[in-house]
Amino acid sequence: MKAPLYDEILDICQQIANASAESDDDARHKACQNLQKLCATHQGSPKDHPLQWEALGDFTDDGDLAMDIYEIALSVADKLTLPTFTASIYLAMARRQQEFEEQDKAIEYGQKAEEACQHIDNEELKNEIKTFLASF
Repeated sequence: MKAPLYDEILDICQQIANASAESDDDARHKACQNLQKLCATHQGSPKDHPLQWEALGDFTDDGDLAMDIYEIALSVADKLTLPTFTASIYLAMARRQQEFEEQDKAIEYGQKAEEACQHIDNEELKNEIKTFLASF
């Protein structure tokens, strides 16, 4: 991923986080719309990247819609062969299922994250996944 795109995604996510911390729903909504526009603009292009989709899924309040967005993120991660993102996205999906109180699905996605992390060097992510699965 090229730095300008990463910086743009990070900036929008920071805007969302700041607006949430300040309970500024209008600013949060506007920043989320900017992230949606970014994803839509880059979808299917050489700039398409799972990070933007995972971020959008993370900040989407509608859980079912978030799961659909995570599926797009997985598709892009698989297409670009980015196993770290695959593992991270599966973990996000597992956490979302846990929020839905769908424990079996949460474990299933957690196990997929664990499988994906067999091909990465990110020890922090591996530990997050292990900790998540150990919580059941």
